Amino acid sequence: MNTGALYTIATKPINGTFFRYIRTKYGDEPLAVIGSLLNGGRYNVAGLFGALYLGFDHETCQAEVSDGIAAGVPFKKGAFTAWDYSVYLSAIVRLDSQSIQNELQISKAQITERGNHWTASGIGEHLHKRGDVDGLVAPSAHHVNGLCLDVFLDRINAPSHVTTGRKLLTWP
Repeated sequence: MNTGALYTIATKPINGTFFRYIRTKYGDEPLAVIGSLLNGGRYNVAGLFGALYLGFDHETCQAEVSDGIAAGVPFKKGAFTAWDYSVYLSAIVRLDSQSIQNELQISKAQITERGNHWTASGIGEHLHKRGDVDGLVAPSAHHVNGLCLDVFLDRINAPSHVTTGRKLLTWP
C-alpha cells in the first residue's frame, strides 16, 4: 500500500441520509463512539480515536452487525435500534473508487478481508492523522454491494455536520 498517498489523495464532499444499528441498551446515545474507541473497528485503532460507523442502507447495517461485530453470537429480538442520520461532510476519501484504490495500491479484497483489519485500520489511522479528512466511504466487508460511511467525529468542523434523526425500528 502506498501510505504516502493517504496524505495527498483528493477528498470529496458527501451529503445524504445514512443509518446505524446500535445495541438497544445504548440506543439513546446515537453519536457515541466509545465502543469503537475502546475496541477498535475496521477503520480505527482502539485507544487512538473513535469512529462513527454508518451504513448507506439498512441491509448493510444488518449484515455488518450479524456477520461482523456479532458474528456467531445469538442476540435477542430487538437487540439493536436503528437510527437515521443527516450527514454533510466536506472532505471524505472514497475507498470504494477504483481510481483511489489504484492510487493507494490496494484492492477491495484487501480492505474488506474478514478477520483482517490491519490494512483498513492503517488507512483510517493515516487519514485521521492527516487532520483535514472528516471520514471515508468504504465497501462493506459483510454486504457484497454495501457501502459504509465512517466518520471521524473529532475531526469535523463547519460546514460539515452529522445530525441524528430519529429512532426508526428495533432489529431483529
